[in-house]
Amino acid sequence: MQATLSSPPNARLWFVVATLLIATGVFTQGADWHPSLMLALNHAAGQLPDTLWSCITVSGLGWAVLILVSIMHRGDLGARIVLTAFVIGGIVTHTLKPLLSFPRPGAVLPLDVLHFIGNPVINHHSMPSGHAIAALSMGTLWVCLIRSQQLSRWLEWLSWATVLFIAVSRIAVGAHWPADVLVGSGLGLMVGWFAWRFPFAWPRHSAHAFPWLAVLVEGLGALAAFTINEGMPLALIWQGALGGIAIFSIMWRIHSWRSLAAPENTA
Repeated sequence: MQATLSSPPNARLWFVVATLLIATGVFTQGADWHPSLMLALNHAAGQLPDTLWSCITVSGLGWAVLILVSIMHRGDLGARIVLTAFVIGGIVTHTLKPLLSFPRPGAVLPLDVLHFIGNPVINHHSMPSGHAIAALSMGTLWVCLIRSQQLSRWLEWLSWATVLFIAVSRIAVGAHWPADVLVGSGLGLMVGWFAWRFPFAWPRHSAHAFPWLAVLVEGLGALAAFTINEGMPLALIWQGALGGIAIFSIMWRIHSWRSLAAPENTA
């Protein structure tokens, strides 16, 4: 079976938008009003329930992204592109964070004026936001998969709204500065573009070249969902639900393989 694949997003436009986000983040990082902006956005986010923000922010974790992209394609393409993004994004995140070593909001602002959700994250590895990188790369891959499968275009807008919500959630929970989110969002667009353009494991034209890969990716995601304490007790039900979605997808894949093999065995 051949996959109908869309071209990657226009590189010039994509990287211009990504660069603008990064440049805006760098400018915001050095601005005197950055702490005030952090507090204003953090307090404004408090108008929505903490449980909602907890569930949204958990959806931007690496293992959650593995699940949420892989299940978007019944072949192995989703697993290949998200695994590529996972590796590239991980390298970018864990290289820049210790290199820049910027303090978290909780290490700079008084703890009694900052609204934390979940276990407070206070260390010197703030810039860029790994969640924002993961979220915007996920959004890019979602949109590419939506176009490839010729799904309704309104799903693209829903995808962007979702991943932007995930990125902003890092401000809402008190874990990241606005600058971290802006820079991470720009980097995430770049990571997503490269992951779609150069997916793990060729040949790219086949949607079923590595059928076991989707099971492996979703299985790892489910294992993390059921075993890792992410410090968001209000999101435990949603974390378990994500693991359940991955298990259901794996079962569906195995059932499909058996259904396809059955006629051959009876012939």
